[in-house]
Amino acid sequence: MLLIGWVLRQVLAAAEREYYDPAAIQRELMTLATRLEDGEIDEAEFERQEDVLLDRMEEAQQWANGTL
Repeated sequence: MLLIGWVLRQVLAAAEREYYDPAAIQRELMTLATRLEDGEIDEAEFERQEDVLLDRMEEAQQWANGTL
């Protein structure tokens, strides 16, 4: 039972590091801009997704500072 808890904590920690990685968020923003330029998404969808990513970037800064 203790091993399962440890494994779950490790998986959660890895997922948080990936989710809050500023470089990963920046890559997603670049991909989003490319999709807009290529006509895959419209301006409204771009803005909606950009807002989500910018909010995530702010959360990432708080997470890194331990204030989240």
